[in-house]
Amino acid sequence: MFWIVLVFFILLSALLPVIILMQEPKQPGLGEGLGGGAADFSTTGGVASGLHRLTIYIGVIWGLLALLLQIIPR
Repeated sequence: MFWIVLVFFILLSALLPVIILMQEPKQPGLGEGLGGGAADFSTTGGVASGLHRLTIYIGVIWGLLALLLQIIPR
């Protein structure tokens, strides 16, 4: 059981940063402050909202798996 949970934990550990980096930033970033004219993209939902929710769900599952790995005996 420990090894199955560990494999899922490692997979989510690799997947979570990818999903975070796929999201569009909500702030203009450093380029705007240095004179770069960033286009104003504002989404009201759709894919951005779905990625945000997916990030939250995967983050919560990742945290629960981390706790579970401490409880399950090897």
